[in-house]
Amino acid sequence: MLSHGLTLAAFALMMLSDVLRLTKRRRIAPLPFFAGVALLLAACACAACTGERFPVSVPVRILFLLLAGAALLLEGYSLLGALPLGPAYLAQGDVPLMDRGMYALCRHPGALWLPLLLGSLAVVLGSRSLLEVAGTASLLNLLYVWLQDRLIFPRTIPGYDSYRQGGTPFVFPTRASVQRALATRHQNKGTNNEV
Repeated sequence: MLSHGLTLAAFALMMLSDVLRLTKRRRIAPLPFFAGVALLLAACACAACTGERFPVSVPVRILFLLLAGAALLLEGYSLLGALPLGPAYLAQGDVPLMDRGMYALCRHPGALWLPLLLGSLAVVLGSRSLLEVAGTASLLNLLYVWLQDRLIFPRTIPGYDSYRQGGTPFVFPTRASVQRALATRHQNKGTNNEV
């Protein structure tokens, strides 16, 4: 299926971007990353427009539309609002260690919200193909962030090994990490130093 191939290619390009950050070609690292994001969006659009449909009642659509909206806000904040954009996505300087707010919740909050976002959209649209792509993308994203966690970030983010071995979980929050995330969020609310 085309959408699954596009999804696979998307994550391959994003991983290439991270590998380039480890080489002298660091300045071109954003290009495959943004190409990967574009391919993932194309894969989702392709899946949403093709394939079988399943019936969804209006109340269920509304519920999942609200969930998709919340997941989109959380995903956007995790990847764009809580991170400094230059170092994180444009290879401008070193990516700083993020251990407060959303990044006290878990080390890879984007991977936490992506399945909720794509799965909810699939239910809203009643799209079996998008539901399949959501599953594929979520599994590939989990593999991608695992590789970042083990191979890339320890070499690109100072102190990451200590952070990884500390109390912040990989993807799935714990009670303690939720409390720490809420506490650091409230501590930073009075400042513009949210990380």
